[in-house]
Amino acid sequence: MRKIVAASLLLSCLSPAVVHAFPIDLQSQLDGVTIEAETTDMSNIATVLLRNSGDNAALCEATFVNGPERPTPRRVKLAAGESTTISQSFLRAITRVRISLNCHAS
Repeated sequence: MRKIVAASLLLSCLSPAVVHAFPIDLQSQLDGVTIEAETTDMSNIATVLLRNSGDNAALCEATFVNGPERPTPRRVKLAAGESTTISQSFLRAITRVRISLNCHAS
């Protein structure tokens, strides 16, 4: 019984150290399209779920910025009613991620 209690106590102490969430700031510029964007994070990966709820196809570009690493733009074309996920993994420790999302009708 003591081993079970000790193991659960150890796991509860380690859980906050293992799971590290970071804030994600999303700046979006949507030119004539209706796009819904939802951000999530997992370990060292930031993701954006994009949904085109409009009637026209949209061309979107997301740029992930994490301090000193070079920002790499990700481009995707979304048909009307389509959804997709754009992600970026980082090599360094993350404290905050800024995502710039630009979409326009295509």
